[in-house]
Amino acid sequence: MSRGYWLRKSLVVGQFSASVVLIIATLVLYRQLQYMQNQDLGFALTQRLVIQSPQVGEEAAITTRTAVLEQQLSQLPYVKNFCQSGIVPGNYYNFGANGIARPGAPADDNKKGYSMGIIDDRYLPTYGIALAAGRNFTHQETTLGWEKSAKLMLNESAARQLGFSSAAAAVGQTVNWGQAYQVVGVMRDYHHQGLRNAIDPIIFLPRRSVGYLTVQLTPGGMSRKLAELEKLYRANYPGNPFEFFFLDERYNEQYQQEQQYGQVFTVASTLAIFIACLGLFGLVAFTTEQRTKEIGIRKVLGASVANILSLISKDFLKLVVLANLLAWPVAW
Repeated sequence: MSRGYWLRKSLVVGQFSASVVLIIATLVLYRQLQYMQNQDLGFALTQRLVIQSPQVGEEAAITTRTAVLEQQLSQLPYVKNFCQSGIVPGNYYNFGANGIARPGAPADDNKKGYSMGIIDDRYLPTYGIALAAGRNFTHQETTLGWEKSAKLMLNESAARQLGFSSAAAAVGQTVNWGQAYQVVGVMRDYHHQGLRNAIDPIIFLPRRSVGYLTVQLTPGGMSRKLAELEKLYRANYPGNPFEFFFLDERYNEQYQQEQQYGQVFTVASTLAIFIACLGLFGLVAFTTEQRTKEIGIRKVLGASVANILSLISKDFLKLVVLANLLAWPVAW
């Protein structure tokens, strides 16, 4: 056979190999994205409205008005729960810290880092986060703040990093961080910053009225509910803008890169398949023309259309199989 014939075959194999690689990559990206969006995160994501806490006004006045707003929220039939916190899932922590260790722990333990989150006593029920051991903060402890109450909570990762053998073993123990703090509870690990990141060791500190107000709403009639909540917010915090977002939308924004990659790979795969099919069609047409006499003789000798199609397509199926054999290791 001519050198050009082998070149055409090589190009067809290369085009189909590239197509298969792109198809596999697209499927993997979509499966990964689907996994991240459907995996159990360890907390409830939907129907959570997050409102920015007021920034304008005296602290004492804001504290008083916050208590009034909470009383008003508790009376609304469409509000299932709410909490005040310095962190919300999908966002960063309040700050990072080290120098935290158990009494008598090795000196190197003071170098270990922890993510710190400020929450109130409603944070766990509002987000549906389970306790592995111990109890939640009390209303009094969050009112006093962590410095005066000398209480804190851990997630399971923080309990392990501090050297506790289990979540239950950590409850009631003392942790030193400038002063002695008692561990009152251990939360189950949840994916605070999404599935792309490892779960950080988190220490939770009690305090009220910081950062965000999260309101758990019932489904439906969202426009009416938002209008009423905005009216209450502006009445209690004059001069402060009503800034909010829905937690599920904000949390899923971190997967936009995967979604964009998926769209790009889909377009590239479609184009690659189209070009490969054009190349294969051209090779089929060329081969058929080259074997016109052979096909005519076979028909005269009684060969059926199916036999002739099988004869012609056999060589091209080999090219497709070869393309897959080359593409799958690359895709892997």
